[in-house]
Amino acid sequence: MDDKDRFISAYREFRESVDLEKQAGLPDLNHLVWCLLAGMPNVPADEEDNADAPIKAIDQRVAILKAVFVEVNGHEDDSFLDEALSLYDEAAKLAKLLIEEAGEAA
Repeated sequence: MDDKDRFISAYREFRESVDLEKQAGLPDLNHLVWCLLAGMPNVPADEEDNADAPIKAIDQRVAILKAVFVEVNGHEDDSFLDEALSLYDEAAKLAKLLIEEAGEAA
């Protein structure tokens, strides 16, 4: 299975775990950062064994989380979705910064 297929599989697996009938408010930044660092949802980069894998995993997680968030909240207005997607981007930046700082401290 190639990377694209593994990513789509990870997306589908996560999507199936989400109640698409529930409405959600704006995501909590701290909770998002924790999820990204804790490895939720599982993504293909988690299985890679190279120095770039943790950063790649963050990007894959954010892509999946954003897609599912928009799917669940697609009925909301664009400003709400834009604000939420910005929170996902901010969480990714913070998670990557923490990963880089941890690497420097090691």
